[in-house]
Parts: sequence; C-alpha cells; structure tokens
Amino acid sequence: MIKPRKLPAGSLLRFAVRVAFWAGVAAGLSACGLMGIAGEPQIVSYEYRPQFGYVRIERIEAGAPDNAHPFGISVDALSRTLASLKVKGGVSGSDAPMFTDGELKEIAPHLVTALAKAGPREDVTFAVTGKHGFLGSWSSKSVTSGRLFVRDRQINIIFRLVHDLYEDGEMGYSWPPVFQPGSRAHRADTNWKLVPGSGQLADKRSDWVMLEPTMLPMPKETTGGTSTAPAAPAADSRYPEIENRLRTLDRLKADGLITEQEYAERRRLILQGL
Repeated sequence: MIKPRKLPAGSLLRFAVRVAFWAGVAAGLSACGLMGIAGEPQIVSYEYRPQFGYVRIERIEAGAPDNAHPFGISVDALSRTLASLKVKGGVSGSDAPMFTDGELKEIAPHLVTALAKAGPREDVTFAVTGKHGFLGSWSSKSVTSGRLFVRDRQINIIFRLVHDLYEDGEMGYSWPPVFQPGSRAHRADTNWKLVPGSGQLADKRSDWVMLEPTMLPMPKETTGGTSTAPAAPAADSRYPEIENRLRTLDRLKADGLITEQEYAERRRLILQGL
C-alpha cells in the first residue's frame, strides 16, 4: 500500500492561499458580470453610432409614465430648440451654448428620426462629442450625453455628461469610454447648471430641462430688416397637432367608426388647414 506523501506545512499554506485568491477572483468576476447585465441600458436600436457617441432608442426606465411617442418635429425646429440651451459652469465657466453648430448638425437629424420611431415605452438617448471651452477649436475633446423624450407636448432632456473631457483617461481607462445618458431616478452629480432659455427646469433639478417645441427662438433681424437666419417653416409648430389628428382619424376608420367617405372628407379638411 502506497502511503500519501505528506506536504510540508508551508506548501499547504501557499496552496490554500492560492485557492482562496482564485475563488475570490471568480466570485468578483461573476458579481461584476451580474452587475453589468443588470445595469446595462435596454437598447432597442441604434440610429447613429460613430466611434465616439451614439443616438439610440432604449426601453423606458422602470416606473416611468408613457411618453407621447412617436413624435414628429422637423430637424430645423429641433435644432433651434436645442440651440437655445446653455450651461453655466463646467469647462467654460460662464454661460455657454450646450451644443456647437457642428454637434447639432451631427445629431439633430438622427434625434428626429429616433423620435418618429420610438414608442410610448421607449426613450431616445444620445452622446455627442465636440470641443468646448476658452480655447475654442484648440480645446480638448469633450462629450455631452442625455436622455430625450416627449410628454404633455414638452420635450424633456435629462443630461448626464456635459462637456466632460474623455481623452487621456479622464473618464477611466475603458476604451472606447462609456457615455451613460441621464436618468429620471438619479440626479447627475455635476459642477454645472442648465440655463433653459425658453424652457424650464423639472422639479428644480439642474440636469433636467423641459422645452416647448412651439417656443422656438426667432431669428434676429439686422438693421436693414433682413434676418440673420432662415425662419422656421410656419407648419413646424403645428406638426404634432396635425399628426395626432390624422392618427386619430386613421384609428376611427380602422375601427369602422366612420365611413370611407367621411374619412376622406375629414382628412381633406385637416390637410386643407396647412
């Protein structure tokens, strides 16, 4: 009978330490994995996905009321609305535009498309990168991210990151960096405050703004009477109302509550008012 070889006490101790170490690593990785799954955004689809940034549709946050989606608005109208937003503090110190012209040209078309596709139980989230600060185009790259949705005819935007530097590991060393959107449940921990322009802050939160899509900033006029920017089409502010009336009319017809002739006549009257 072969007797088992007795290991020295030091070897047993080293073996026990190794087992405990790798067990801890495995447990930690498992926990991180579970946390990652639980914390991941419920992404439905991407409308825009460059290397740094995104525009996407996500499932609405738990417990939130339904949105007024899908929602129709023109690119020009949304760009004008977002252009009215400013931020106080952050990299610029004083009041500064939330978005540059380049950032608006980049994401506004994709935000409009996402709003038109999203359902009542879906939000639109975004992250866009640009350059902000005293040095202008010489400034370091920064990111702005948020959550956008429409309720009670108001465009809501909850910001998470505003002009945050992300180069050289400022946001951690994951690559590409993770740009989280804003949240209804959690206020952003910030050193900045939104200046809402024609809108208003929600529940006195400095990271959540509500904007009326009909309250678009009008283009300034020069002394000669010519505008410095093209006026928004007059139909922009009425688009949501007209869209809702047409959708209601379609449902009445589909449910058999009106005749084909009544449907055609009502539709003609709605469109005649454009």
